[in-house]
Amino acid sequence: MTLIRNKTSGKYFIVLETDDEPEDHLLLITPEGRVKRLEKRLFEDPVAVDPRAPAWVKRLGAEQLAKYEAYLETLSPRG
Repeated sequence: MTLIRNKTSGKYFIVLETDDEPEDHLLLITPEGRVKRLEKRLFEDPVAVDPRAPAWVKRLGAEQLAKYEAYLETLSPRG
């Protein structure tokens, strides 16, 4: 999982995908569990983490983690 910290709020957002086009946006899951495309300049450098590590679990909201799990399910091939 890749996280990125908002420079203003200090909250962590989950990165779903990056857009290196001229506008330089990121598709993120907000701390409230919403999926949004926001400008990369609003955030610090991304960091890869183990989402089960206790240090990160307390920084992520339940809604945020649920949305991430749902996102991962859409990527899994159905067998």
